[in-house]
Amino acid sequence: MKKMVAILIAASLLLAICVPAMAAEEAAAGNDVVYRTVETAETDPGYYAELAAAEAWNFKQIRNYPTLYTEDSWSDYLAAAANVLGYDPENMTDDQKAELVRVKEAREALVQVIPFMDGLNGEVMYIWGDDMPVTTPEEELVFNNETYDDDDFRPFLIPYLVEDQSEAKGIMLVTSGGGNNWRSNPVEAYAVAPAFVNVGYNVFVLQRRVAPYNNDDIVMDMQRAIRFIKFHEEEWGLGGTDIIGSAGFSGSGGNLHTMLEKFYGDITPDQFDTDYVCDDIDAVNSDIDIAIFIYSGHPFENLENPNMPHTFIAIGADDDFGYDGSIDLFKQLRDKEDERFKDVNPELHIFSKNGHGFGAGELGTSSELWIPTADLYIQKVMGKNEIILTGNAPEEFVLQQQVTHNFNNQDVPVMVYTTADHGKYYYSYFMMGDPQIVYGKLIGDMPVEPDYDSSGGYVAIYGDHLNIWNLVDPSAWEPRQDAAE
Repeated sequence: MKKMVAILIAASLLLAICVPAMAAEEAAAGNDVVYRTVETAETDPGYYAELAAAEAWNFKQIRNYPTLYTEDSWSDYLAAAANVLGYDPENMTDDQKAELVRVKEAREALVQVIPFMDGLNGEVMYIWGDDMPVTTPEEELVFNNETYDDDDFRPFLIPYLVEDQSEAKGIMLVTSGGGNNWRSNPVEAYAVAPAFVNVGYNVFVLQRRVAPYNNDDIVMDMQRAIRFIKFHEEEWGLGGTDIIGSAGFSGSGGNLHTMLEKFYGDITPDQFDTDYVCDDIDAVNSDIDIAIFIYSGHPFENLENPNMPHTFIAIGADDDFGYDGSIDLFKQLRDKEDERFKDVNPELHIFSKNGHGFGAGELGTSSELWIPTADLYIQKVMGKNEIILTGNAPEEFVLQQQVTHNFNNQDVPVMVYTTADHGKYYYSYFMMGDPQIVYGKLIGDMPVEPDYDSSGGYVAIYGDHLNIWNLVDPSAWEPRQDAAE
């Protein structure tokens, strides 16, 4: 079977995949996409059966390319081809034959606007080389009109990029739901990717394998996509490379769960498919910084991953599929006594009047805000949204340094100031939605109870005036920057 897969993949790399004798592939005029066409004469009794098979193959490809064509021509084509997989080629009515001709005409009217394959400038970025790992038994790899893809499908990424890479906040891999049987791309990928771009992220939509491939094969596509992006990020000139996240919806959230539990870090595909030969991309660490589970959460059972990412979870209050599991996952990740989760900082959102499948957000409900909310979460937990108060200490405080103090399980950056003779201290930080100021005297280089505490005395009650000072490095004092300016 491995030999068969390798041959299929190598052939498709040349965009010349073998087809039945009844159909030939050719690039449509004005673009570089390969379609199947019928050479048999229209008067031939077998013409419509051949055309039905060819256009079914074409439809399975074209629906995967949301930004390759003009929006209008792509939408018109999808509407025309809505029934193409349901035809019985041997028993077609005259109405179905006429409809099939309209499908062919809509395909021929597609207007391509970017190259099919041209790195970040194109539509398709295949993630595997001449081979890909396959653990599904060969006898189970049966493809037909009822399977989402044909046997020559190869997983790929579609890039959605911010205009100015210097302003990119991070990189997000987006995979749609559909269980392991199909890809529910329109709501959970093609709508979500632009929304993440709008808040500042480079996005790659993964068109992963689905049934008849098993779960391990599908999840290896997700792991490979992470590695593929990391491997090429410098070559591509991507910004935001210090934050790598993955967002999974419904079934693909389950795939993300498996990736974190089974396919992470330095784990390689050859550990599961012994015939697979790893390449340079497989040597890249596949850990991520952010995991986003959208209506798909459930607790981990066999987790050994030592580098669990920060985790954002969202579920609809009316979702019967993943509601309890999402809450249980949040509770599990919130357990700071479990060393695996001490740096995870989970966040859970439950949206009223939302069921399963709200995608980028259900219009008219608060789930419309989940992507901007996730952005704030990502930037906060990755230390990008820290509010550091500087420049408000009296002029006598001429030395400064920044420390991070944990207030009630929340890490907060604190600016610490002192006088030239180290006779006084002054703390400035942002907490509970407001600027906070604490100052007092130092005796024997140790702070005494504050003379002033804007929190109303809580700093002294909990001994935080001492705890903050204990974080100070005596060798790290710097001249006060705002005073120097």
